[in-house]
Amino acid sequence: MAERKTREEKMSAVQQKLENGVREIFSSEKYKEYIAAISKFPRYSINNCILIASQYPEASLVCGYRKWQKEFNRVVNKGEKGIMILAPSKGKVEVEEELYDENHKAVLDENGKQKTEIVTKEYQTFIPVYVFDVSQTQGDPLPLLATELQEQVESFQDIKRILEEISPVPIYYEDIQGEAKGYFNFVEQKIVIKESLPQLQTIKTMIHEIAHATLGHGSKEDKFDQSSREVQAESVAYWVAQMIGLDTSEYSFGYISGWSKDKEVSELKEHLELIKETADKISQAIEEKLEEIKPEQEASKVSEQEINYNSSHRARK
Repeated sequence: MAERKTREEKMSAVQQKLENGVREIFSSEKYKEYIAAISKFPRYSINNCILIASQYPEASLVCGYRKWQKEFNRVVNKGEKGIMILAPSKGKVEVEEELYDENHKAVLDENGKQKTEIVTKEYQTFIPVYVFDVSQTQGDPLPLLATELQEQVESFQDIKRILEEISPVPIYYEDIQGEAKGYFNFVEQKIVIKESLPQLQTIKTMIHEIAHATLGHGSKEDKFDQSSREVQAESVAYWVAQMIGLDTSEYSFGYISGWSKDKEVSELKEHLELIKETADKISQAIEEKLEEIKPEQEASKVSEQEINYNSSHRARK
């Protein structure tokens, strides 16, 4: 019984960390830093992303104590404090169930009472576990991880073409009057980007409007107000821009504290889940397209090297 109470106390502590983490993310001036931290863990649930970001914002790669030893031949530094996250845990329990026949009628005993049987059922719960960031460990150098998106983005034209291909609606370039850099029109199912924008701003605006389209803003099912839509789209754009290595220094979220102050934790968490889900979806689509064009990029490099070689060879002659 004492063990069960301890587990419940631990889960209560985790829940409190989660709530505090969500509040801190939206009320803090460090919203950009938190979103950047969460974006490093696409395979983790939003709960675990929040827990990691709120406890260790500078984390970049986390593993359990034994995994660092077995898979990476690294050890956790003495005295390091673990980062608490949630891990699934399966269990079994015996329950008494009433018996029914193939016609879904109660099976009765000789006294007319419904028969029962004891069955074993599996269940899944979550338990608190601890992970450590790579900066908290020492040992063998880490193997090169899978190439990051930012290392594959060869040029403005590459990423522009990829964004056009993954966009859920067609993208047009027009001379938009006024300060607007672009917009998503749900009724006409199109995205319009201001044609005179600098290259970097064009890409950022494309991602922002693709986020609006992916989130379905403007549809009958869309329950969010305009300010919430902008928070979601701009957060997704910042998240994806981080992942593909764009300069994100100009992104500003000074309004986030005022926007979030009257919202419940559950509502704020819903926004974070949507932001993460949408950013992961767009990032994955970009990654898949980059894999498709990789042979083209490599062939282009070879051709360029041959041209440079031939030019220098002729010059020596």
